Amino acid sequence: MSVMRPESAGVEERQREEAARGLGCWVEVDMDALAHNARAIRQYLGDEKIFYGVVKANAYGCGIVECARCLVENGVDRLAVTHVSEGVQLRQSGIDAPILVMAPFVAEEASELVRYDLTASVSAVEAALAIAREGRRQGRRKLPIHIKVETGLGRTGVFAEEAPSLVAAILGQDELYLEGAFTHLATAATGDVGHVHRQVARFREAVAAMEACAGAAIPVKHVANSAATMAFPQYHFDGVRVGTLLYGQPAGPVAAGLALRDVWRLKARVAHVATLPPGHGVGYGRAFVTGRETRVAVLPIGYVDGYQLEPVSMPVSLWDLAKVLLKTSAAYFGIGPLARSVRIGDRRAPVLGKVAMQMTMIDVTAIPDVQPGTVVQLPARRTVVALNVPRLHVSAETTRLSKLGGSQAAEWAAGS
Repeated sequence: MSVMRPESAGVEERQREEAARGLGCWVEVDMDALAHNARAIRQYLGDEKIFYGVVKANAYGCGIVECARCLVENGVDRLAVTHVSEGVQLRQSGIDAPILVMAPFVAEEASELVRYDLTASVSAVEAALAIAREGRRQGRRKLPIHIKVETGLGRTGVFAEEAPSLVAAILGQDELYLEGAFTHLATAATGDVGHVHRQVARFREAVAAMEACAGAAIPVKHVANSAATMAFPQYHFDGVRVGTLLYGQPAGPVAAGLALRDVWRLKARVAHVATLPPGHGVGYGRAFVTGRETRVAVLPIGYVDGYQLEPVSMPVSLWDLAKVLLKTSAAYFGIGPLARSVRIGDRRAPVLGKVAMQMTMIDVTAIPDVQPGTVVQLPARRTVVALNVPRLHVSAETTRLSKLGGSQAAEWAAGS
């Protein structure tokens, strides 16, 4: 069976499609692009700052293990995750770079934090003491921890007035080493510059109080996420935590100057093609009815795989409501990341009717050479694409297929 490819597709593209043979749908992750992005951000930061590569949420849908390996080989000093389980997964995969767990942990997770040499974030005395107790049980000393400070995000962290007592509790435990302090900026990506400055001012005040209590400087202070890394270089402190930028999602004009590359593509293979007569319904509820003879292709991907899913939050202002309406309207008219169309080579095919649980129909009347096996690229929000959709990690040298967060499923070498 031949597979249609755009005329511009070269040897590399054909090799990637060959590596994906047998897959109905998959996420293609360009590891050369990820490495390029990491090196570009490293060069922008210089060598003085600690570069945390954020690999939370399965590396923003790209595959946590493979991406973490790539990052530490291309200029990232340390890794950051949200949950203890993510850090454990990295350790069990042989990754030995320092790993910061940014979210609070439950008491039962303290043993894994210590056993797997994960750096805990604490915002309460009891959390710090839980790590100390587990350190004593496992015969460990000087376990690094970071204090999370609440400055205006309203999520997690110790308030400034309570921070010195937390420092005192940490200093009283031989098992603990106060390595860092950090906060998280709420509006660095939304343009509320005043709130950014207020949060940093509160953080500085809290750090001054904590260092006065400790009688020494806290070695690693960090506040900047991806957006702040670009927009507020004066707030880099001792290091930055970069996530979305690494995966090719620029944040502002400075990032645009880095020539970052998108690393992520959702793809599927046409499973079936049929020509339907005028007046024929397509999909559940006959949400679409053909007005002419229509050539319809079926893709083996649906909303259970994360296609056409979009997180919805309650608008908190008229501006928020307007943004939701604009995004929905853009998708309806085929504009933006949730556009109801797919790309086949350099052409687009509209999605017809409702996206089903595991199937999607597209109109390929204007693309006559589409046939079963043709590869299609689909727009989607990367963090909602299901984990069971295989990740194909591709580079000029090798291509690796991973499933459900693993990385040993298959390997294909270029030129083989």
